[in-house]
Amino acid sequence: MGQLSFWSADARPRGLDDLEGLLCGPGYAELFGRGSAARLVIVLGAEPEDEEEEPEGEDEASEEPEEAEETLAVEAPPALDPDDLAFLDLDPDELAARLGRVPSLVPARPSDVSPPRAGGFPGVERQRGPHAGTAHATPDPVATWRARAVCCALRARGVPAEVGCAGDGRPEVRTAFRSDLVDLARRWTTDTGMKTVPEGFELDGPRLRLWVLAAGAHEGRAYTLGLHPVARELDDALLTASRRAGLGATLAAAGRPPALRIVGGRRQRRLGELVGRPPRDLAGGIWPV
Repeated sequence: MGQLSFWSADARPRGLDDLEGLLCGPGYAELFGRGSAARLVIVLGAEPEDEEEEPEGEDEASEEPEEAEETLAVEAPPALDPDDLAFLDLDPDELAARLGRVPSLVPARPSDVSPPRAGGFPGVERQRGPHAGTAHATPDPVATWRARAVCCALRARGVPAEVGCAGDGRPEVRTAFRSDLVDLARRWTTDTGMKTVPEGFELDGPRLRLWVLAAGAHEGRAYTLGLHPVARELDDALLTASRRAGLGATLAAAGRPPALRIVGGRRQRRLGELVGRPPRDLAGGIWPV
């Protein structure tokens, strides 16, 4: 246990390299222009199911004037005040200096949603996307919690972020374009702009902690770390990195959401030791132990 604790998130100083844990899961990096700045984008929660096609003959009845679309706006996750929520990723000793109140998980009213910005965060006001106004666009409390926790983890590493709403209604965390994220983005992006895993990539406690915050969950007897829903070519490299960390993971079977599966109490306890103590305001079913 002494050797493992050295690699635990509780024993390591926070740094920008920890953010690679977000890129192991649903996050991706975007380079700006010639690579002078970059940002991170993380969409939280399971992809919504495809809507059933309406029977023929109902198209005319379903069409409404464009002005009527305003009534279908879906409530976005609440706007965040990072100073109020930063304690989510603080160590217990640091919590004593903070207020004891827990952020509410109740979605904000439409009047609480931040107004659209002119550039920088085009996804913040996408409530009228293809899934807007449907049951699938209803905010998931666990995904909302993940968005808050990820924002707090980013801020704790000196990278402020905002929560918006992706085109399918899920919470989406975005940073601004920043020069200090360029090296991270270049390591995780090919020359053609595709997501990749750096050669020789290693997992440690801080990276795993952020991966758990963004995409970790219990699934029956297994603990899963969600993978990027589209970039399947990354799976083998992340599987190799997880095995080097002693997690003994396997890939989820075909037909399941893409994820690494960790089965067995000893392996899950090892993961729990690596990721450290859970945040105070923890949503159920997320932490390994």
